[in-house]
Amino acid sequence: MGDIANKSVKGTLWSMIERFATMGVQLLCTLAIAHFILPDQFGLVGMISIFMAFSMVIIDSGFSQALIRDQNVNQRDYSSVFYFNIFVGLCVYLIAYFSAPYISLFYNEPLLTPLIRVTFISMVCLSFSVVQQARLFKEVNFATVSKISLISAIISGICGIYTAYLFRNAWALIVQSVSSACIRTCLFWFYGKWYPSLIFSLQSIKKYLIFSMNLLGTNMIASITDNLPNLLIGKYFNASALAYYTIPEKIQRSIAGTISFSIHRVSYPIMVSFQNEQQQLLEYSKKVVGMAFFIIAPLMLILAILSKPLILILLSEDWIEVATYLKYLAIYGALYCFADINLDILIVRGKTKKVFQIEIVRKIVFLICLIIGITATINVLLIMLVVYQLFNALFVSYFAEKEIGGNLLILFHATIPTLCCLIPAGIVCSLITLLNLPNVLCVLLASCSLIGIYLLVAKLSNNCYFNFSYNNFKNIMSKS
Repeated sequence: MGDIANKSVKGTLWSMIERFATMGVQLLCTLAIAHFILPDQFGLVGMISIFMAFSMVIIDSGFSQALIRDQNVNQRDYSSVFYFNIFVGLCVYLIAYFSAPYISLFYNEPLLTPLIRVTFISMVCLSFSVVQQARLFKEVNFATVSKISLISAIISGICGIYTAYLFRNAWALIVQSVSSACIRTCLFWFYGKWYPSLIFSLQSIKKYLIFSMNLLGTNMIASITDNLPNLLIGKYFNASALAYYTIPEKIQRSIAGTISFSIHRVSYPIMVSFQNEQQQLLEYSKKVVGMAFFIIAPLMLILAILSKPLILILLSEDWIEVATYLKYLAIYGALYCFADINLDILIVRGKTKKVFQIEIVRKIVFLICLIIGITATINVLLIMLVVYQLFNALFVSYFAEKEIGGNLLILFHATIPTLCCLIPAGIVCSLITLLNLPNVLCVLLASCSLIGIYLLVAKLSNNCYFNFSYNNFKNIMSKS
């Protein structure tokens, strides 16, 4: 397990850099753009996010993970999947182009029609880089992916901010999105060092079809339901409410989602290497989930406790309502890693049919929670999102652990050491907020105190996830 641990920690480090480069720069640019455009303009872009997410899943079609999982992929397979993805990308754009007026009618927002038609150009661009990206993930070459993401995020961010300064409307966010996709695709071709051959085989497509179709169905349901709050808030509340939801959702996703996704993206190909070794898979998955929660939990606690001064620093008094949304979404983000990472256990074991069945059940529950929230108030909706995420963590973890001979006690074992470190750190952080300090000083002092006390308690209590991360990171640094 030593080599695997080192590979995991090193891969996670590069993967986190890549995701933080993309999400972090995009978030900073979004906050910068917020100083130039009104909340209802943010709402317009949020209204089409569900259609963008759904389309990206269709373009990938589950073939990325299929290529990563297959240990005997040849040039014919890669080329066939490449051309198939482009065909799907073009079909998606045509559907979006002709559906745009109807989406605008649904929201009663005529401006959405040109926004959708331009935004979906990014889907065509991204379809040209699915295979190149999958190859880099398969090789665990996250250094190259990090470089690509950093460059594309910075250039597209500058384009978005400049557009916001000139026009002060939603087009700034569209320019940022489309330019990011185009630049990212060009860089994947430049750094990926792979080019398709003029061959296409239906046999290659069929080879991955059973695995990818179940996964596609799962991801389609997930992309729709994950973005359903945007659709319902935009439809049943208003564009400003959607803007207030969009920004804190981006903040928590940029942190919790980035860390969880980075760890899951590295752990997936590693778990594939011993997918048939049940005990090894059980031990490794426990460490991965525990490490993810150990990293994410204190950061989400900072967001929850310091939400008000943070929003006043990052935005302005006009956006203060965002602070309430951020408290709930921080709790939501803290629980995200359990389902996200544990689901990989079933995938690497080839149980995609089971994954699809689980996805149907948990999304039915999600829909019920949303309906309850929409028929009440926005605060009730946020509470129901947290309730769902707790159910989601327990439900997915139960079936994942059962597959490899474990049980839900493993989930509690992964959280209790971290919770014991969080309690004293959270108490001190909360007390500091009562001192009526200037916002910047309050955030700096409270967040540093929370992290410092958290790590100190983890060290003194010999926290296993602290030791796992620290020791392996130290070994990697000493060998480099």
